[in-house]
Amino acid sequence: AQILALALPNVVPANARDSVFQHLLQDINAKGNHTSTGIVSTAQLFPLLSDNGQHNLAVQLVSSTTYPSYGYMFNNPYENATTMWELWDAPMEGPGMNSRNHHMFASIGAWFYSHLAGIDFQSGLIVIHPRMVSEDKKHLLSKVDCQLNTLYGLVHVSYTRDERSTFANSILLRVSIPTNAKAHVVFEPLFPNAKCVLLTESNKVMWSITDKDNTVSHDAQTGLMTVQIGSGEYEYQAFWE
Repeated sequence: AQILALALPNVVPANARDSVFQHLLQDINAKGNHTSTGIVSTAQLFPLLSDNGQHNLAVQLVSSTTYPSYGYMFNNPYENATTMWELWDAPMEGPGMNSRNHHMFASIGAWFYSHLAGIDFQSGLIVIHPRMVSEDKKHLLSKVDCQLNTLYGLVHVSYTRDERSTFANSILLRVSIPTNAKAHVVFEPLFPNAKCVLLTESNKVMWSITDKDNTVSHDAQTGLMTVQIGSGEYEYQAFWE
């Protein structure tokens, strides 16, 4: 009930949104970090969590292999799926309206592109803004690799947590932007209240906490770092403390 109310415009008053969102989190927690959503609410749930400081929880939900979950479809004692089911509990239901090759829950694919890889489009710009798992400096994802054919051409985004770095809290982000396109690349703090201390591109310093580049925009309130780029291939590394 909370999901659609929060996802649709002008349903929940601004001064009540936080309370309604907290009720949603409590409901998910009460179910052992599972949901009871159907096809409509599931499509809205994951972006809603990621856009409201609960990207960790969204990743936990999509990574779960216990019922009900996406992982359960492909890892259960009854019938392991090869394509998306119509129902969370398909093996336990009868044959009527119970497809094993159904697109309705496939809305999660859009979230993979828009939030895990962070590919979006705004006012003629390609925006690359991967959401980071940041709670308590823990992460469930160590690597994301995504290619998307767009009207501009092929966009490629990949990132890894660089465990080889002398900085424990860093991320290596590779981006490919098609010819004649412009883009903004947004770096998100890896954990709460983190500050970016160094940003490099192809091992060359382009921003540091003491020597700032005009091509890099730093939002002191959110910690977001934004780089304006044109077409080409880039390899960034951001260090946080």
